[in-house]
Parts: sequence; structure tokens; C-alpha cells
Amino acid sequence: MEEQQVSRRKVFSGLFWVYLETICAQAVTFVVTIILARLLSPADYGIIALVMVFVNVANVFVTSSFSFALIQKNDADDLDYQTMFWFNIVVSFLLFAVLFVIAPTVANYYDIPLLSPVLRVLALKIPLSAYNSIQLAKVSHDLNFKKSFMSTFGSTILSGAIGIVMAYTGYGIWALVVQVISNILFNTVFLMTIVKWLPKLQFSFIRLLPLINYGWKLLATGLMFTGYSELCKLIIGKRYSADDLGYYDKGTQFPHFIASNVDSTINRVLFPALSNQQDDRIRLKEITRRSAKTSAYIMTPILFGLAITAPTIVHLLLTDKWLPCVPFIQIMCFSWWLQPTQSCSVQGIKAIGRSDIYLKVEIIAKICGLILLFSSIVLFDTTIAIAVSMLMTQIIAVILYGFYSQNLIGYKMKAQLSDLLSCGMIGLIMVVAVLIVGKIELNNILVLLMQIFTGAICYIAFSWLFKIEAFNYLYVIAKKHKYSIKR
Repeated sequence: MEEQQVSRRKVFSGLFWVYLETICAQAVTFVVTIILARLLSPADYGIIALVMVFVNVANVFVTSSFSFALIQKNDADDLDYQTMFWFNIVVSFLLFAVLFVIAPTVANYYDIPLLSPVLRVLALKIPLSAYNSIQLAKVSHDLNFKKSFMSTFGSTILSGAIGIVMAYTGYGIWALVVQVISNILFNTVFLMTIVKWLPKLQFSFIRLLPLINYGWKLLATGLMFTGYSELCKLIIGKRYSADDLGYYDKGTQFPHFIASNVDSTINRVLFPALSNQQDDRIRLKEITRRSAKTSAYIMTPILFGLAITAPTIVHLLLTDKWLPCVPFIQIMCFSWWLQPTQSCSVQGIKAIGRSDIYLKVEIIAKICGLILLFSSIVLFDTTIAIAVSMLMTQIIAVILYGFYSQNLIGYKMKAQLSDLLSCGMIGLIMVVAVLIVGKIELNNILVLLMQIFTGAICYIAFSWLFKIEAFNYLYVIAKKHKYSIKR
């Protein structure tokens, strides 16, 4: 019982620090993004989106997959970390060399000369991420997220300041490029001093093999997931225009910016916590379901509210030149709303060592996704249809993961649907109230503030009225935290 209480305290402490880290980091990133969007054209953003396709795919090889293998291994020691570090470094420099060489070819294919230097500079993120991923794996394995917060906060402030200054002094696209590179550089340097973990000349093939055996399935899954989502950008960039890609990319960024923060925060804490409970299936199910309920409850008002107020938000923050991105924001809001249930199921499946199931589901989902993607192009030939095909793929993935979560963890599909729809019901009531307030003819900023206030009050009030479990749970946690601060 005492061990469960210690584990629970670690999870909630981890959630607090990761949430704080995420909010601080993304607040600065959001400001930089808004400034750049106002200064750059949709075509400029389309160029950045194309470049990041190649960097993101390459980055999958050195982040997440093999780091998860270290986190999942309960008895991982320094030799495991050293081995994975050197493996990551070698792979990262090979990938950097490939991108450096193919950069001119990519620029010629899209007939955009600027792609070449931008791709070569952003490719530097890969070796830096290789080092950083091992540091973060160490922090995550120990559930010591306070250290991660300190490094992320410092690096985000510095890199954000650099990006803003460069944007105002007319560097355009390069402001975002330097901000991205300096962020990962500062983060890595800060973690070197905080975590006190440094590479040594140690390597073991015996230790590497089981880590690769676990991690390669996650790598394959990550490549499929990233490759599928980035394929849409490649198609839009080539088949349509850089402007269309800019609208699509910006439209997906807004809900991704908000929802992925909640999602990644839950996942960073949930996976190591579940891995520590992998032999206790009852506790595993309990933590998984509570995490799904909590993250869905938090995401629902944010995503529903964003979908309804998207035209006003885009007009105020990005100016009218970005209004064509509104439909993409609304479609992706619904797609991300389905994410909490899927993410928590994924973490539970990975925590019990069944990364093969993770790979199997992603293969099936992405095959269906490719069929839907190319069907949408053939039948409708619009960027909106492409976005809808991604939403349908997400629905398929949620159903598949729900099936395996039911069989392996005991989190029944009926319960998953009930947990999600209970939040959705309150969210729809909130949407009606927000729409009514939106009819008031006043200053746009004033109306938006009134909508946010009304939506928040409505969501909280009906959560209390309908006795939503996640609301009661968060309320109790907030009271305990307030009491502990007073003491």
C-alpha cells in the first residue's frame, strides 16, 4: 500500500512539473509562432513545412523509440545509457550526412532554391536530439521531471528571445530556423549540468540487442506515423501550392499546439509510471483509465472552444490572410479530441512490453489511411478532403487500440467510449452557450473574452451538475495541493 502511495505521489508530482514545463515552453513558442506568422506569408510557412518533413522523419530514428526501451527497462544502468547514446550518435550523423547531400536535389524538385540551405541547417537538430533523447530518458526513468522543467524553461526563454529579435529585424524564415536549433542546443547543455550524466567510452553489443529488439517496433511505428502525416504535406506541396501547404500546416498547428501539450505531458509521465506497474494489471488498468478520463476532460473544452472561435482567433492573431486555415483547425480539433483514449491505451500496451501490438495496429491503421488519402485526392482533389481522410484514419486507430486495450489491460471499449462521450456531452452544452454569446455585436476581442469566460463557467457548472468523475478528481487534487502549499 505504501509503495502504491509513493508511486501515486511520483506520478502526480511528475504531471505537475511536466505541465509546468509544457506551459512555459509552449507559451514562448506560441508568441514566436504568432510573430512569424504575421511577418511571413503562407508561402513562406509552406517552405518551412516542407523542410520539416525531412527533419521530422529523420529525427524519429534518434528520439522516442529507443529511449522508450531504456525507460521500459526497470533495471537499466549506466552501461545501457552509454550504449544507446553511442548508437544514437552514429545513426544521427549518418542521417545528417544524408540530408546534407540531398538538400539541393529536394530544392530542385520543388523548384524552391531556399529549401537547400534551410534543410542543411535544420538537419543539425538530429545529432543534438540524439544526445538530448538519452538525457530525457534518464529523467523520465527516474520520474524526476523537475530537472527537465528547469532545462526546458531556460532554453525556451533564450531561444524564444533570439527568434523574436531576429523576426523583428527582418530575418524572416531564419528566425524560426535559429529558434529551433538554439532551443535543442540550450536544452542539451542545461541538462548536461543538471542531470549530471555525461557520455563515456563504453559500449556493449550484449546490452544493445535487447534494447533494439524492443525499440525497433516503436521505431517502425513512429516512422509510419510520422511518414503518413508528413506525406500529406509532400503531396500538398507538390500537387497544389506552397500557399495551400501553408494554410494546411498552420491549420493543423493550432490544435496540435494545444492538444499535443496535454497529450505529451500525460504520456511522458504515464509510460514510466505504467512500466513500474506492468506486473499489476489491476493497477495498470486503474492508472490508464484515470489518465484517459483526466486528459479527455482537460482537452474537451479547449478543443471544442477552439473549433467554435477559430475564425475570430485567426483574424485577431494571424490577420485575415490566414483565414483559409480555419476549416483545417476545426477538422483537426475533432481528430485531437479522440487522442486521449488512444494515447493512454498505447502507453498501457507499451508498458507491458507489447510493442509488437503497437506496430501491428499502426500498420493496419496506416494502410487504411493511405487508401483514404489517395481516395480523397482522386474523388475530391482538395486539401480539405485530405484533412478529412486523416480524421477518418484517427477514428480507425482509436477503435483498433481500444480493442487491444480491452483484451490486454482490461479497459473495456464500452468504458472507453463512455469516458470520452461524458466529456463530449458537457462540451456540446458549452459550445451552444459560446455560440449564443458569439451573436453579440461588440468588439471582437471583447466578444472572444466573453465566450471564453462563458464557456469555462458553463463547462465547470455542468461538470459539477452531472457529477463528472474527472472534475471531482481534479477538484480533490487541487484542494490537496492548495492545503499542502498553505502548510
